[in-house]
Amino acid sequence: MKELAVLLLFTKCTKSIITCRGLAGEAVDWYAVYKPPSTSNSTAFFYYADSNSKNWTLSSLPISNGKTAIGATLEEFYKYDQKVFVFAYNDHSPSGGVDSYRGHSKGVVVFDKQTGFWLIHSVPKFPKLGSYSYPVTGMKFGQMFLCLTLPLQFLGNVGEHLRYVQATPFSSNLPPFFAERFPVLVNIAKKQSLTKTDTVYTKISKLSTVGGMKLSIFAKHKKFNKDLWFDMVAPNLGTNLAVESWMNGGADDLESTCTDRISVYDVTSVTLPNVFFNSSKDHSKWAVSDTTGGKNMVCVGDLNRQKSQFRRGGGAVCFRHRGLWKILHSTVKSVQPCTNINILSCFSDIFTLALLILLPIILFDIN
Repeated sequence: MKELAVLLLFTKCTKSIITCRGLAGEAVDWYAVYKPPSTSNSTAFFYYADSNSKNWTLSSLPISNGKTAIGATLEEFYKYDQKVFVFAYNDHSPSGGVDSYRGHSKGVVVFDKQTGFWLIHSVPKFPKLGSYSYPVTGMKFGQMFLCLTLPLQFLGNVGEHLRYVQATPFSSNLPPFFAERFPVLVNIAKKQSLTKTDTVYTKISKLSTVGGMKLSIFAKHKKFNKDLWFDMVAPNLGTNLAVESWMNGGADDLESTCTDRISVYDVTSVTLPNVFFNSSKDHSKWAVSDTTGGKNMVCVGDLNRQKSQFRRGGGAVCFRHRGLWKILHSTVKSVQPCTNINILSCFSDIFTLALLILLPIILFDIN
C-alpha cells in the first residue's frame, strides 16, 4: 500500500517532471513493451505491461506513433532542454555507425533535478535525432523495451553501470549541476571506461524506482569474458533462468547450460496474445526465473547468449514482480532442454511438451 500511495502522489503531482509515460501518456513507475516481428510501420503494434497489468495489452496505435508509451516518454528527449541531463547510447547509432568494440548496449537516460527515466531497449538505430520515429530496420524482428522512472539519487548508479558496459553515446547533454554531483557522468560522456589497472570487471548495484520497486542492475565489462546470464545474473539471483536472446548470425550459440548449481535455458519460441514466433525472429533480450522458490524474477538486458558476446560489455536490470513475471513466464512457449534428465527445467507450462518431444533422447542418454 505504501508503494501504491507514493506512486499515486507522484502521478498526480508530476505533470511536468520527467518520467516514463504509459499508453495514454500518463506518468507510470515503469513499463515493459514487447514489439513482435512485423512487416511494416503500419502493422507494428506492440504489447504493453506495467505495475497494474495482469496480461499484455495490445496498443491501439503502432509503435511509430509518438503519442503512446515509448514516443510519449521520449518527448523529454526531443525537447533539448539544456538544463536536463541526456545520455542516449547505442552500439548501432541512428547515423549508421557501428561500434563492435564497446558495449552491446542500447538505451536513453533523461533526468532533471528531481527524477528521470532510463529506457533500455534492443533496437539498432534508435531513437533517431530530431523528432520521434521508429526505424524500418527495427520492424522485421521482435524487440523489447523496459522503462524505469528513477529518483535523482540513483543517477550515479546508472552512470557507473554505463561506464562498466562501455555504452556508446550518440547524443548527450551534461549540465554543470549533474557533472558536479555525479562525476561518473563526465566519464561516460567522454567514453571513458575502466582503466588498465582495474581488476574488477563486473558491477552489481541496488536501486529503486520512484514507486519503490527494488532493482538489481548487473554490468559486465568485456574483460569479464564470460556469459552475462549464466556466469553473473543467474548465480547472483540464485535462480534458474529462461533467456530469450538473439541466436542468429554466424556466432556460436552457447545453448542451454545446466549444472547441479544453476541452469540457464535458451528460449526457442515465444507466444503473445494471437501471436507466435520462433526466437530466430526475435532480437529482444530478457529472462524470467523458473517456477521453483517463488523468486518471480524478471530481467531485461543487452546481451545474447553467444560466445562472441563474451568480448562485449553489457548488462541487465532485474526485479521481482509477480505480475510481470506471470506475463513473461506465459510468454515462454518452449526452451531448449539440457540433456541431463536430473536438471530438466521447472518451467511448468512447457515441461510436458518438452518431455514428450525429447523422451526418446533422454531415455537413450540414461541407458
